[in-house]
Amino acid sequence: MKTLINIYFLAFAFFLNQSIQSQKLSAAVESDSILIGNELLYKIDINLDEKQSIVFPDSTSFVPFELISETKVDTLENNEGFIFSKKYGITSFDEGEFIIPKIKVQIGDKFFSTDSKKIKVNMVEVDTTKQGLYEIKPSYGKFSSLELFKLRLKNNYQIILIAIFLILVIVYFRKQIFNFFNPLLNITPSLSPLELVRNRMNDLAKMKINSNHEIKFFYSQLTFSLRSFFEKGVYDRALESTTNELITGLNNLRELKQVSISKNSINRIKEIFNRADLVKFAKFLPEKHIIEQDLKVISEEINIFSRLIPEPSEEQKLKDLNYQKEVINRLRNKRLRIVSFSLTLLLFTIFVLSGFLNGFQYTFDRITFNENVRLLEKPWINSEYGSPGIFLQTPEALTRKNENYKFLFDDFNLDSQFYFSNSEMSLELFVSNYSSKTKINPENFQFVLESKLDDLEEKGLQNILLAFDEFETNNKAKGLIISGSSDYRVSKNNFIPGKYSVIGFLTETGFKTIVLLQHEVRYLDKIGNRILSSIDVLKEEKK
Repeated sequence: MKTLINIYFLAFAFFLNQSIQSQKLSAAVESDSILIGNELLYKIDINLDEKQSIVFPDSTSFVPFELISETKVDTLENNEGFIFSKKYGITSFDEGEFIIPKIKVQIGDKFFSTDSKKIKVNMVEVDTTKQGLYEIKPSYGKFSSLELFKLRLKNNYQIILIAIFLILVIVYFRKQIFNFFNPLLNITPSLSPLELVRNRMNDLAKMKINSNHEIKFFYSQLTFSLRSFFEKGVYDRALESTTNELITGLNNLRELKQVSISKNSINRIKEIFNRADLVKFAKFLPEKHIIEQDLKVISEEINIFSRLIPEPSEEQKLKDLNYQKEVINRLRNKRLRIVSFSLTLLLFTIFVLSGFLNGFQYTFDRITFNENVRLLEKPWINSEYGSPGIFLQTPEALTRKNENYKFLFDDFNLDSQFYFSNSEMSLELFVSNYSSKTKINPENFQFVLESKLDDLEEKGLQNILLAFDEFETNNKAKGLIISGSSDYRVSKNNFIPGKYSVIGFLTETGFKTIVLLQHEVRYLDKIGNRILSSIDVLKEEKK
């Protein structure tokens, strides 16, 4: 009897505890079935008389479901106390019936559990009779010349914009540039002393004289023009002589009868030159009619001298023209040397600065448009190869090979193969998807991959060193990698060192492989490591 009483009290205490627990903690789901991959809301409510510390469950508590979202704790106060609520978004990517286990929640220093929930995960049904069907997309072949041209434009748009800007600048300033680099384009025969002094007289006749400064400028130009005329055709020291020395020289020429100049002409010139000296050095200001008269007298004397001085011969004109061409040629060559030196100095300075900042080898490779530098620094493409397949990040999109290209397995079906290489084929990448009618034993998968090494030898690889290791992708997919160093045949008796990587991923219906071959060439290590570090493998959907 005593034993029955004890059992009764124990059962009563247990049910009382369960009743208190259920009053404090409750859980609910919005539905007992979901479609695969859809979100299911799971809500936990806690009723307390007063606030206490609460530790809600973490993401591992919902296994086999995956936690994809959760909300902050929502607190509601009512007459009975407080209600603490929190929502979780969970899902499953596998079809079937699963149980959400009892979820433990710590309230204060005690643990409470929710009831387990049974959830059915349904596969998405697809009725192919109610949707449009399309032809299978053709495999990629070789790119056309137009497509390659568009890709080059897209990848080098900065250089193209700079080139267009420079062309527009050259077109806009073409006249100034031509005149600077080739003065011969504007060469004209030099004027005779008589033509030159007459042009100057015409310019002085058009001049408006309204100030003291303009009067002084007028007489300076008037005497200089006449002295220049005398220098070239009458008296060869006219520019360096004073007024008295010039008049004395003209008188000597008249007495020696070297020039048939009259005494009256010399006196008229002397009078004007003396007046000019007064204007320039004594601030004398003649009347306007005197200024006009002086210009008229000088013009008349020039006409007189033009009849006394013989015209230059054609030989003399040609000699002057050749001399002028020679002078301009020297000017052009001097300008070209200045520009060439300036550009060379500028480019050398840029090269040295870039060399100190980025390294001289890298700077040289950028200047010479090294292909591997361009591949490394251009925007890379992230794409999937196969369905489901392998995600890779590569400098350019891999192309599908329609023919049986390389690396085949006689015992397995090749579903698809993709390929990429640089122009020198010092970097080659193969991505292949294989299917098998029978399931492959994981223990034998290494031997399957080793058979690819025979294909490497057929491609010319020698002295192959092997290393086996596990390979883990970014999404935690496990695979096997065979890698090592080797020598690549580039000609009959010439080899270049390099390395290779053969990576395999075993699936339910076959396997996938990645083969990366690279020579020991600058920047290829960085390209290869970036490709390998970007690998992701998608899981196959269970049917």
